[in-house]
Amino acid sequence: MNLNEEQIEFIIHKKTVSHKSFSEIADAMNRKWSDLNMDSMEVRRQFQRHKELADSDVYNIKQLKAIHRTKKANGLVSKENRTILQIWNDRDDILDAIKEATKEINRIKVKPLKLPKSKKKKSMTKELLLSDIHFGKKTDSFNLEVCKKRLKEVVHATIGEIHRDSKDYNVDEIIVGLLGDIIENYSMHVLESARGCEFGNAKQIYEALINIFKIVIVPLNQLGIKMRVVCVTGNHDRDGVNRTYHNPGEENFTHIIYHAIKDLAETAGLKNIEFIIPKEPWAILQVYDNNVLYEHYDNCKNSDRKGLETLMTKRANQLGVIIDYMRGGHFHEPTSFRNGRIQINGCLTGNDSFANVLGFNAEASQTLNSFVNSSRRHKMYKSFNILLE
Repeated sequence: MNLNEEQIEFIIHKKTVSHKSFSEIADAMNRKWSDLNMDSMEVRRQFQRHKELADSDVYNIKQLKAIHRTKKANGLVSKENRTILQIWNDRDDILDAIKEATKEINRIKVKPLKLPKSKKKKSMTKELLLSDIHFGKKTDSFNLEVCKKRLKEVVHATIGEIHRDSKDYNVDEIIVGLLGDIIENYSMHVLESARGCEFGNAKQIYEALINIFKIVIVPLNQLGIKMRVVCVTGNHDRDGVNRTYHNPGEENFTHIIYHAIKDLAETAGLKNIEFIIPKEPWAILQVYDNNVLYEHYDNCKNSDRKGLETLMTKRANQLGVIIDYMRGGHFHEPTSFRNGRIQINGCLTGNDSFANVLGFNAEASQTLNSFVNSSRRHKMYKSFNILLE
């Protein structure tokens, strides 16, 4: 579609000055020029095609684009400026994706179920570990539909275990540990990452937040049991190749995903649910008298017992607390040390090039643990590795 100068300037102004979404701009253009019949995808295409005409002082866009057009900046500055421009465009795509996600809320109905309780029963807490989901990753055996199917199976198995254990225990809390690598990340390693992705980062973020909410959070909340959702970031969740040491919990894409899920839960009116979203790459929760550390494990040098115990000791000394249990992902192969006190969660993707190169057995799985409030010092009672097709 060929637009005249007035129409092109209209798009540029609405996007860079008024900060309208592409769908909002399309509606405005169709009202102004009734013969256009524009949709959001066409507006996005036209903006990308003519974005060098943008005239905005936000993030010095005008200056940066002038530099980009003249190509007179040195290599380093040009690279930094292109990065800022790309972040600006990615930001718009992500905001549009979140707006689309909020439209799903009205379709979700929550009906709490009552589970039998008795004062004679001991209290039990269920701990569901979800990590290395990698929304957007594509292999011969994994894509978005497989991802959603496996997530549903994990939740189905969890609810089944809760119903079975409710005969002998009062299941009074569910902890969902979101342990990072929620998205695959189209741009993490540039071309190498792009080859292994089904779609880009904006759609990855959208699919992650809407599906974790619909498939995981809502069904578990329907049980009417208190929930805590602990949300830590992973290495695939960062923007770019280089890791950040400045509050990665806020700087990575998971900040958007986790806070959007929390907002969706509030909008849907979900009750008895708490989200723990730290700035740091770790979080500690207390389960009965035990402290549980949640971290992705990309800060762990080795996946053996020594490497994991080193990280556990480091965090205990750093935070000045006794850490009874530690949970993480990253290595894709489910592993347990010291009677479940240290666990590596599995992955949802199954065997892929990452696992093959490093020699891991990464059959698709996630972990469900049970803690019982007993007289034992360590309250973990059993662990269930959910193996997935």
